[in-house]
Amino acid sequence: MKILILNASPRKNGTISQAVERFAEGASNSFMGDFSEDVRVEVVNVNDLKFAPCRGCMQCRKCGTCCLPQDDAHRVAEKIEACDVLVVAAPVYWGNMPGTLKMLFDRMVYAMMGESEMGIPKPLHKGKDAYIITSCTTPFPFNIFCRQTSGLVAALKEILGTSGFKIRGKVVIPGTKAKKGLPVHAGKCAYRLGFSLAW
Repeated sequence: MKILILNASPRKNGTISQAVERFAEGASNSFMGDFSEDVRVEVVNVNDLKFAPCRGCMQCRKCGTCCLPQDDAHRVAEKIEACDVLVVAAPVYWGNMPGTLKMLFDRMVYAMMGESEMGIPKPLHKGKDAYIITSCTTPFPFNIFCRQTSGLVAALKEILGTSGFKIRGKVVIPGTKAKKGLPVHAGKCAYRLGFSLAW
């Protein structure tokens, strides 16, 4: 099983990055023991990628690939096509995902969904699972009422759902401004979610 994690946090040791580590640890441990299936977890740090923004030329809808020169967006698209499970981990910026992650998804639309002649989306990843990990400084329940984490989750559900991914779970960590490090309960939740992949 190939598990691809897109980590859109610029903070290498921040809340999101720590939650990603716990998820990956749970996923790796879930396939140990009696399970013979090989599991590979790859984390891609979105902020380390080098790629140009989408130009909106729509050529990818005709030829099935981005016409811009080869860059990291092409390589991540190939990784998504090859993965069995996709995890998107991102902090909340203005009630949505960071711009770097949005730019990446904009560039990879051809690898996420096709399109009929009438412009109806055709999902390219049916049968694959997805998970969401997110955090914000806004405390509970205002992270939901003010559409902070709920805004990011809704945006990712649109992208992943249109692409055919079935969202199997999420880890939402509100109120990080008042906390130092990853809250214990959030770490346990991320670990359990990763561990559940084998079941």
